[in-house]
Amino acid sequence: MHTVSFYLTAAISLAIGAWLGWAVAKKSPLEEKTGQNDRDAYIRGLKYIISNQPDKAIAEFTKAVQVDSNTIEIYQDLGNLFRQRGEIGRATQIHQSILLRPSLDKELRISALMNLGLDYQKGGFIDRAIKVYQEVLQHDEDNLEACRLLEELYEETRDWENAYHMEKQIQKLSGAGNYSRLAHIMTEMGKAAYQKNDHTQAIKKLKEAISLDKNCTEAYLVLGDIYLAEDKTAKAIAIFNKIISSDQHQLSFAVYKLLEKAYLQRGRFESIEAVYREILNRRPQDTRTRAILADYYYKKGLLSRAIEELREGLKVCPESLTLRSTLAEMLIKDNRQDEALQEYQYLMEQVIDKNELFSCQKCGYQSSEIQWKCPQCKEWDSYVAHQI
Repeated sequence: MHTVSFYLTAAISLAIGAWLGWAVAKKSPLEEKTGQNDRDAYIRGLKYIISNQPDKAIAEFTKAVQVDSNTIEIYQDLGNLFRQRGEIGRATQIHQSILLRPSLDKELRISALMNLGLDYQKGGFIDRAIKVYQEVLQHDEDNLEACRLLEELYEETRDWENAYHMEKQIQKLSGAGNYSRLAHIMTEMGKAAYQKNDHTQAIKKLKEAISLDKNCTEAYLVLGDIYLAEDKTAKAIAIFNKIISSDQHQLSFAVYKLLEKAYLQRGRFESIEAVYREILNRRPQDTRTRAILADYYYKKGLLSRAIEELREGLKVCPESLTLRSTLAEMLIKDNRQDEALQEYQYLMEQVIDKNELFSCQKCGYQSSEIQWKCPQCKEWDSYVAHQI
């Protein structure tokens, strides 16, 4: 027995409401007779919904629509029910048949097109969905919902130029200025150019992204990486330091490896210690930076100093699994197996969920990696790092 979803029940309720309004408006005896047949079918359909038999309910609603094919709104709702149940072919057939009607008014045509686009989108026919939403905008250029759906698909297909122009249109229609979102889309244009080895275009796009949002960490990160590739280490270091100084979500550790590489290329590897120390002075609970500083000491041959740094970090964050696991590794390297065993025993008692290192502030989606765009709610720049 199938479980009826909230959305399925709501859609059927809307269909019943639309039908009741239509049935009440009937005047002729023939129409009244037809309306009674419709009423009986809808009542049976409603009983099937209550008894949790959605397949039979849809069959009854289909009978009601077949009695009078002019009930376009109800017919359209029936197509939506099929889409929600995953029956994309049947949903598409219904919405396409509505569009074939020569006397269809503009409002109903736009509604049918929007539903057809949703059918294609849910079915994975992205190119078709894009064409349908584009057609909607030909009939109604200010259709905000079509713009939003189209922009979402442009992002999905990595058509960043069109995504940017559509986002501009959305902001114009909604009256909301989301420069962070525009900056991220512009950053994607820069990344695409960088992948094609077009550094000039990439730098141009990334600078435009930063001009839109001076806190766009990803744009700085890619721009600094390009400067490193071009052996412009001074510029790269300046960019990376901007990321650290303007870091809002404690994601600056994403730049550490690049920053170390830049200082190494410049013959100033020791300078990285001051950077890490300055961050820890501002955020002593930053376990990632603490572990990376300890690793720096280890690379320098200062193993005892590395262990001391990890011990200091555990005084501030005694439950940090990152610091304890790093400390255990360092103790083994220092031939202090008994102490390392104590740390490993502590770790064995803990549950480490590697999928909870980062989370979206908007929808709560968790990931083991930084996501500049949340894969669940599609929000840009919404991730924060958990201290581990």
